[in-house]
Amino acid sequence: MASKDQTASSSETTTAVADDTSSQQDAPPHPLQVTSPDSSLPSPSPRQRRCVAAYMDLTREECGRLFPSGRLRSQPLRLAGRPFYLTARCNMDQRDTFRCFGLFLAMEVDDDEEEEEGSPSPAASVTVEYDFAARTRQQSGDEFVSMYKGHYTFAAGKSCGYRNLLGTPWASFMGDGGGDSVFFIDGVLHLRAELCVKEDA
Repeated sequence: MASKDQTASSSETTTAVADDTSSQQDAPPHPLQVTSPDSSLPSPSPRQRRCVAAYMDLTREECGRLFPSGRLRSQPLRLAGRPFYLTARCNMDQRDTFRCFGLFLAMEVDDDEEEEEGSPSPAASVTVEYDFAARTRQQSGDEFVSMYKGHYTFAAGKSCGYRNLLGTPWASFMGDGGGDSVFFIDGVLHLRAELCVKEDA
């Protein structure tokens, strides 16, 4: 597996979020399927959810349209009452040597949301443990392979992610030049982000 290529510095992540927001104003958010980890328990309301699994499926054509510097933002999801979204993008790797597929998680500014009694303040930060995963044709069934995991303390307008999520240049990821990409299954890239609010010690 490729080495970690995390982008989590305050200056880098602030810029990424601003770019994501402005570049997606005219594009509809991409659908997400959001589930709770334990399906045997009653499903909590979006304001109460502290752990979720978010699934984002992108076709090869959607990924192709990201080249050379496009971004695709997901529908929002609620985690512990706060709004988050995922952003898939084509970007340069951390060393600025080649283009690759990146995935980011951002906490959205929620100015229009009315505060309810007992709900978190929009300005409050929250630490989220995350695990970004993808399916490949090298795995059997619906198994996902964990690509990167860690934790990050979010505030509104901040993001955390990986410029080179899949550990390969863009051409190899897309299967250009006659190659066959292992990341597209029947023409679809399957991504999963497992997110869980980290409890205070």
